[in-house]
Amino acid sequence: MKIIDKKQQKLLDEFFQRERSLGLVYYGFGVAAGIVLAIAALLSVVPYQVWEGNRMMMGHVSLLEVTGMEIYMMQYRDLREDGRNRRVYEILCYLPVSYGQFVLYILRKLLRLGLCLAGISAACQVVFAWAFLDTVAAGNLLMPFLGCLVLPVALVGGTLLWSRG
Repeated sequence: MKIIDKKQQKLLDEFFQRERSLGLVYYGFGVAAGIVLAIAALLSVVPYQVWEGNRMMMGHVSLLEVTGMEIYMMQYRDLREDGRNRRVYEILCYLPVSYGQFVLYILRKLLRLGLCLAGISAACQVVFAWAFLDTVAAGNLLMPFLGCLVLPVALVGGTLLWSRG
């Protein structure tokens, strides 16, 4: 089990704050991810009872969530420097930051994004199901957390851990 080193996490925060102020590519990933995640959010707030006959809809929403989170995480993995793309850890290897702390930093960002999306989606599903359908089921909480948190975070985090460096 990895222990979070607060000093290294602070160095990573400072590094990404500096990179955010210097590059437009950083904001390009955020805007592209925002568009994809907004489409997924619009589909995921619809109560699952509406999609009762079409089970593939949650698969499509999960696919959009995975794609949006993957695009969002690119700003923490790739940087454009001197006209070519480089891995962030190639640059960070000169700082006193271990690869494990770098991965933990990215996974914390990913988990925070997933929790926010799943919480908003679950809350909206419960409110909309109660207001428009007069019924609230366990699926209104379960489907957003499976489709917006567990599956996307596991897939994107797994690919991050699989591709070292």
